[in-house]
Amino acid sequence: MSEPTNFFTTLEGTDKRTNIPSVISSPVWSGGSATLSAFFTGSTQSGSSGDYYYDVFDKAGSDTTREVQFAIAYGHYAGSGSLNTSAGNNPSKAIYRQFRNITVRNATSETLISFPEDNAQSAIEDIYVINVNRARYREKIDPGNWELHLSGSSGSSIEKIKLIDDSGATADSSVNASKRVFNVVSGSIQSGASVISKEASAETSTDGSYGLFYPELGLIVLNATRLNIAADVNLGTDRTADTNQNNSLKLFNAIVAGGKFQARREEQIKSSHYFCRVKSDEYNFSQNPTYFNSTDASLTNNTFVQDPKSYITTVGLYNDNNELLAVAKLSQPLLKSRDREAVIKVRLDF
Repeated sequence: MSEPTNFFTTLEGTDKRTNIPSVISSPVWSGGSATLSAFFTGSTQSGSSGDYYYDVFDKAGSDTTREVQFAIAYGHYAGSGSLNTSAGNNPSKAIYRQFRNITVRNATSETLISFPEDNAQSAIEDIYVINVNRARYREKIDPGNWELHLSGSSGSSIEKIKLIDDSGATADSSVNASKRVFNVVSGSIQSGASVISKEASAETSTDGSYGLFYPELGLIVLNATRLNIAADVNLGTDRTADTNQNNSLKLFNAIVAGGKFQARREEQIKSSHYFCRVKSDEYNFSQNPTYFNSTDASLTNNTFVQDPKSYITTVGLYNDNNELLAVAKLSQPLLKSRDREAVIKVRLDF
């Protein structure tokens, strides 16, 4: 009964492939859900941060497992639609300038956020912002893989629009990809692909885009003027000065009525692959207490004397000091004997 006394197998250079990049796509929302169909706000928020924004949860306030999915805010360049407090704080003005500074390069105090309209840029004084929680989107929201439904009042009927980005159908995708900003247009995701329903691209549409989408920032900046068109979703944005019109809640109600926010995230991970080779004369015995008798160390199964067998269930990766760094579990025990060799591939993701 002979077995190598070395309990470790050294990985050679050809047995390792490290820092291999790969891109994965997964659902954005909590619990691995790709689509939200129910939306909730906090009952106490209107008295605190509600003047600036509303956090939107996936579950009702009575559910202790609920989590913030995204936030909604309304911003106006001059501060209309919100109350100017005695301390000089103006929520809608602060929101507009915050997101202008984030999304517009070299912005000054007079800069307005612009949206494409009929091969030109139209400067808009007020915006709605959907800011996806960072823990949800991680590196970025996957362009072409989100869809938001809004429903609002238009006369006596209820109009619903479906919003996506134009990352897959823009007139110059290479430019937009380098900017990492896309237009928000009317359309839907069908069979895993985005299909624009009203225009080929926002740049050539007389209606312009509904907004701008920044995948790395998790931001959807919506054109308040476009959303206020009577023939469209008609949010009813109120721009009365020095009055809290609670416009953010109007967008929230439109999202609730729409009943769908589908999104996926995209992130790059680096993987290391280790090929653990088990030769015929290695790891055929076990130190499991059931493998031998504790009194005389004889094997409990006499047939193992001439033909030892074991089952590999776990692979441990050690450093040069024999310190355990990582453990990999096999999906099922692997039979090992002198007649069987194996190569076990261990993958570590970072």
